[in-house]
Amino acid sequence: MDGIFDKFKDEKGGFKEDLITNVKGMLGLYEAAHLWVHGEDILEEALAFTTTHLKAMVESLRYPLAEQVSHAMERPIRKGLERISR
Repeated sequence: MDGIFDKFKDEKGGFKEDLITNVKGMLGLYEAAHLWVHGEDILEEALAFTTTHLKAMVESLRYPLAEQVSHAMERPIRKGLERISR
């Protein structure tokens, strides 16, 4: 799974700072990161990175993006999905 997210990382292994200016991209990464399972460190890192930056910027965003970010922060997609068991 790590290879899919490599495009979001810089040469030092951290997330690219220019992601911060792409709110919709960060929101998508935030939602995707909620699907992580134990052992997928990059998704855990992505969740921490996007949570920090989305929380910091939500107050400065305009409608409807501010509402989308607020809603995602309150109820991420994964928490809205029911588990399917076999």
